[in-house]
Parts: sequence; structure tokens; C-alpha cells
Amino acid sequence: MKALVTGGTGGIGLAMSDSLAKRGYDLLIVSRKEGSIEELRKKYPDRKIDFASYDLSDEKECFRLLDETRDMDFDIFVNNAGFGDIGKLTETDTNKEIKMIKLNDIATVILVKNFLRRFIAKGKGRLLTVASAAAFGPAPYMTVYYSTKTFVYYLAHGYYRELKDYKSKVTISVLCPGPVKTDFENKANCHFTIGSLYPEKVGELAIKKTLKGKLTIVPGFKIKLAHLFSHFVPKKFISKVLNKSAEIGK
Repeated sequence: MKALVTGGTGGIGLAMSDSLAKRGYDLLIVSRKEGSIEELRKKYPDRKIDFASYDLSDEKECFRLLDETRDMDFDIFVNNAGFGDIGKLTETDTNKEIKMIKLNDIATVILVKNFLRRFIAKGKGRLLTVASAAAFGPAPYMTVYYSTKTFVYYLAHGYYRELKDYKSKVTISVLCPGPVKTDFENKANCHFTIGSLYPEKVGELAIKKTLKGKLTIVPGFKIKLAHLFSHFVPKKFISKVLNKSAEIGK
């Protein structure tokens, strides 16, 4: 069994890689830097754990990844690479936000679509893409990030319905965590005011539910409630509540 994980060298991505290795999967982990790969290799000496460096915010790199893995037979593809940002719309870096859109959304379309096609062609496969609880409503000061994750969320749901129409055995899952104790806050220059989960718990749950073919995976009771209420509460109210959920530069 073999899995490919993007953004798998730290945080939730590393936790999901660990969960897959524990279950007997060999791994190809893709990121810009190796991160904690060596620790994973030491923990699972019987697993084949390879690393490849790609900058997936560049669509050419996405197509290079597809080309260079064309002859590899994967059972699972985990689309996890992404990042966020916070700030006033009058001050945020537009170029950084464009890069965010390219990594969070454009790379997702390229990779998810192509791996689904591969899996459909061979008649099996599981795909997990990482969105966020950010997909459940609009938020001021993190507007672009929340929008990118809404895109991922609806993309997964749309492809899920197509797979059902094809009567395919291929499954797609979308992970929607709230705050997680990773380096996300430092990179996004923010501090969440609600409690954070541990990446190990989120990663384990994500893989467990993906292997069962569950579509929407929402870790944590509070975030599950938020997901439920997001279907009934006006978006203006949600944005007002979310205005208090993160602070800039803390």
C-alpha cells in the first residue's frame, strides 16, 4: 500500500503521514522542506518513506509532480499543503494572498482532479483534501484564507456527487478542522481565541474516517456544532461572531 501526502512534513500533514505509516502504508511526502521526515523514518524503519521537494504554489510544479509520479501506484492521495494569513484589507500583501490562492485552490484543482481521474481509471482509491472550519462562514481580516477553504470544501462535495453518479468505488473526503496546535498561527501572524486541538488527534481521525469513505470530517465537538449551525445562521451573523475568533499579530 502506498500514499502520497502533500505538506506532510509538519503539523496535521505529519500527523496524517504518521497515521498512514502506522497502518502499513509506504509514503511519498511532498513539501518544500523535509521538516520532520527523518523522525518518521526512525519511528517506522520498515516503511519506505520518500521525500520530494516541490513548490506547489507554482502550477508548473504541480504538473511536474503529476508527471514524475505517473507510473507510481498510489492507494491514497492526501492534499494537505496550504497556508493562511490575517490582516486588514488595507494592509495585507496582495502578492502573498495570490500565492495563497495558488497553493490552497489552484494546486488543489490540478492535483485532486488528476488523482481522482487516476483512481477512477483503476477502479479504486481514496482521496483526502484539507479544507478548514473556515469553510463554514465568512470572516473579516482572514477573508481570502476563508474563501480559499470554502472553495476546497465545495470542490470536494461536487466531486463526491460526480463519483456517486459514476457508481465509482473511489472515495473523496474533506477535512475541516478548527484551530490546531501547529505553526499555522505563526505563519499566519494570528492568534486564535478559541481552544486548539492537537495535530496527532486530528490527523488520526482524518485518516480513520477517510479509510471509511466519510465525506466531511469535522474534528471537535465545538466545531461540529459550528458546522451544524452554519447551515441555518445568516452569514452576516457568522462574520460578526468570527470577528472575535482570531487576533492579529499575537
